[in-house]
Amino acid sequence: MSVQELLIGVDVGGTFTDCVIFEGKASWRAKAPTTSEDLGKGVLNAVGLAAQRRGLPLEELLPRVARFGLGTTAITNTLASRTGRSVGLLTTAGFEEMMLAARGAKVIDDEGWLHTPALLERNMVLPVVERIDRNGEIVSVLDEDSVREGARILVEERGAEAIVISFLWSVLNPQHEQRAAAIVQKMYPDLLVVQGADLHPVAREYERTTYAVLNAYVSGPFAGIEQLETRLKEEGMQAPLLVVHSGGGTISVPEARRLPLLLALSGPAAGVSAAAALSESADMPNLLTGDMGGTSFDVSVVRAGAAARRARGDLMGVWTALPIVDVQAIGAGGGSLAWIDDRGMLRVGPKSAGAVPGPACYGRGGTQPTVTDALVVLGYISPEHFLGGGFHLDADAALQACQTLATRLNMTAQEVAWGIRELALSGMTRAMRGRIASLGLNPTTFAILSYGGSGSLFTPDIASSLHIPRVVVPDLASVLSASGAATANVRRERLRNVLSPMPVPLESVSTSMAELEELLRSDLTADGVKADDATITFEADLRFTKQTHELSIAIPAGPFDDAARDRLLEGFLSEYTQRYGGGSVVLKTPIEVVSIRGIGVGAPVSDSGNAHSRATSSTETSIAVPDGTRAVKIDRAKDPVDVEVYDLSKLDPGQTLAGPALIDSTDTTIWVPNNWAANLRADRTLVLEASE
Repeated sequence: MSVQELLIGVDVGGTFTDCVIFEGKASWRAKAPTTSEDLGKGVLNAVGLAAQRRGLPLEELLPRVARFGLGTTAITNTLASRTGRSVGLLTTAGFEEMMLAARGAKVIDDEGWLHTPALLERNMVLPVVERIDRNGEIVSVLDEDSVREGARILVEERGAEAIVISFLWSVLNPQHEQRAAAIVQKMYPDLLVVQGADLHPVAREYERTTYAVLNAYVSGPFAGIEQLETRLKEEGMQAPLLVVHSGGGTISVPEARRLPLLLALSGPAAGVSAAAALSESADMPNLLTGDMGGTSFDVSVVRAGAAARRARGDLMGVWTALPIVDVQAIGAGGGSLAWIDDRGMLRVGPKSAGAVPGPACYGRGGTQPTVTDALVVLGYISPEHFLGGGFHLDADAALQACQTLATRLNMTAQEVAWGIRELALSGMTRAMRGRIASLGLNPTTFAILSYGGSGSLFTPDIASSLHIPRVVVPDLASVLSASGAATANVRRERLRNVLSPMPVPLESVSTSMAELEELLRSDLTADGVKADDATITFEADLRFTKQTHELSIAIPAGPFDDAARDRLLEGFLSEYTQRYGGGSVVLKTPIEVVSIRGIGVGAPVSDSGNAHSRATSSTETSIAVPDGTRAVKIDRAKDPVDVEVYDLSKLDPGQTLAGPALIDSTDTTIWVPNNWAANLRADRTLVLEASE
């Protein structure tokens, strides 16, 4: 067997670490508990289980791997828990308060004050005497002594483990930033020194500074990824480890080390990458994705076969620049904890039971009820068939956990379980409705792509509430993020600041595009992409003059001439009108180009089409025969009823079934509500459709 035949993808979630192995059109998958204290242990456990199902021991499988992709929560968890490195910031004198006047999500602390969670304490921000104006001209020369004194205080007196240097208008003239960084690095050769303009060379000093600070802040946990890479090599793997970044592509470990913040939403982005590939193969260009893991429910949009993206926004309470797949996450995963607030009302999430102790039904010491426990009590999840029967659930423990809240609420355990499911469902529906509204989408033209362990127990009901006619459940639904990690293209981005009104000068844009292309081709080569496999495209960020937000519009392929500039303008007006309505466009309002983005994409070493083969409906249809029934509570006011249950592995392509019904798979369960029907396609994609 050629070493080019095996692809491995791993997604490290909050509760489980998922693995999928591809060999041509065949695949094997496995789940293992996430080991947050040792990233590599959980990854190797999951890969080892999948290797056993392939019929090979780990030491024989790894040398045959051509591509290993990893989606990880290491950076995500550091941001969420605020446990990053101690960072010091040197900034232009007079602007020390900029980082502290923060934008982003507001929280109420223990004393009742409303504020944004800070990454820096005030005493970790010191001034440097220098000034460059908005034209890039030096107004005040750099005071090198203030750089040295500031660095000394931050490192030796205040314990900074990394130094960020971000000056005003350094994007137009980085001379002072570069000199200051050289001074600090000479003083402390082993210290991490980060420059704002080097990482994010566009206007907006706040986003540029937070981007640099966040990269320094999350640089510590990256050591776990490097240790995993070392262990994989020791086990015989010759292929490089590729890490999924927040933009939905993959990068090499050296690039991830330089920009660890890119991994902030690594796992969710991997799932969306796979969803975009499936949108084409399933002949469904418009998809709303619902990914339900152990900790969260993630929502994103695939429109015309491309994932929705954003260049900046809120990242776990901090407003920053970051090229990212536009994913909205809420705390409604299988492990989300139910609790009673001070008003005596039932709540769900955002706290999660995680992998340890996990839901009460896992039998690992958990006593608080979770969404998974509620689904067991209500009958949606079978304790005997969870994970193909390899992980028996304790139904009595789930019932007892729900009873602990029921006693306080003067309710029955089943009523509490119903409330937990309804609250989770409500939150998921609200999140998906928000994505539809914010992008001005017509839900009747979309389908929901459902994946994650328990997502398909909710997405049909979400679709009914939002008038979405179809739900698609791929064969690899439970490990789709791992599938995306295995097959996602290498993707690199670079930016150029423009800040020019339309009509933007043709020569200036053409020069910037040529420079970006040269840099991107070098980046892709460094990540192991052959020149013939590289594709370079461009986008421009446009806005009406004085607006605070831009829209990213694709620049037409070919030379940037008058026709291309006109099409760029038309594309901006069209997208703006779709999102905000025709009445929002005021004729003759000046439009400006803020920046140009180059995107370099490299095909993976093996054809990912094997993993996402085209879905086709079978020409022969028949009615599926159920394997039995299960008592399920499907109505709040009524007792549980016997619902027909089907084994997905026994269904043949072309077979259909009508709801209400449950379909059990080895690693997920699909709910088919009343007035819905399910059809199994030739590639074993399950399509659920609402009755007329």
